[in-house]
Amino acid sequence: MRRMISGLLGIWSLGAVLAPACQWSSDTSSGLTSVIRVQGGQAMRGSVAGPPTTIAATATLSPRELTIFPGESNKSIKGGVEADAHAIAIGVAGDDAYWRVPALTPDNPLDPQYFTFIAGFSLSPALASSPLLQPNPDGTSKFLLPLSYRAVDDAGNFGPETIQPLYMNAPGPDGTLVVSLDWDAPVDLDLHVQVPASNDVGFVVVWARARSADPNTPDGNLDFDSNEDCQIDGRDRENVVWTGQPPAGHYIVRVDAFSLCGQTSAAWHAVAYTPQGTLGEASGVLTDSATREAPNAAAGLTAFEFDYP
Repeated sequence: MRRMISGLLGIWSLGAVLAPACQWSSDTSSGLTSVIRVQGGQAMRGSVAGPPTTIAATATLSPRELTIFPGESNKSIKGGVEADAHAIAIGVAGDDAYWRVPALTPDNPLDPQYFTFIAGFSLSPALASSPLLQPNPDGTSKFLLPLSYRAVDDAGNFGPETIQPLYMNAPGPDGTLVVSLDWDAPVDLDLHVQVPASNDVGFVVVWARARSADPNTPDGNLDFDSNEDCQIDGRDRENVVWTGQPPAGHYIVRVDAFSLCGQTSAAWHAVAYTPQGTLGEASGVLTDSATREAPNAAAGLTAFEFDYP
């Protein structure tokens, strides 16, 4: 997976960069190689932790979701700063760039003591191999990305740094072909992979109740039925892995919500990859309505399709 991710660097979507209302005497950067990009922000060269703290103003930041996926885009964040600052600096300590976002909307126009912002951010496809990821202290398979934010005043002075952890599952397994599904809540989702085959219908489906594409080989097998029947194991991931030669032909990847286990929704991310790169990828959110379909091989939402080789 790490070998695959390193080949995905390139130009990925960036929202319009807006010039801030204030003038700062800092060196700007394109931000092309940073692990995070903030739409509506100005990319600044250097680490967000670099400037000294010279003002007491603090900032707040609230991501809509704490779970992240490499290459994900248009994730929502909001927050604000105290009245003596009109911008927020957002980034990851140690990265080569951070982002300054104007906070110019008064929370209360009649008593403007606090200014707010709403923005979106995207994550680099190379996130999974970034040295900025840290092991999660709780010992699970999830990694932590320490997102930092600071208030910035009109003269470019910085307030103290606060960290909001974001969480990503560990990179998936290596294989000649891997189809992987992971999600962000303690729910029972199931990965379904329709695999080309030389039988009467032309395919087989690998899923929790038929975990092998070919019982005579160790290839094309589902590695684990995560959170089966709401017995929460914390893995929140399933993989179908080939280590030998996968069958040539058309594949269909589906995501089935067996049960949300008392949760209201779950965000998911599915990807198919080889050592040479990604063959398909999709993300989405499932709600309780998705659980009403009876579980079977054809159940679930079609995430994407791809051809191999």
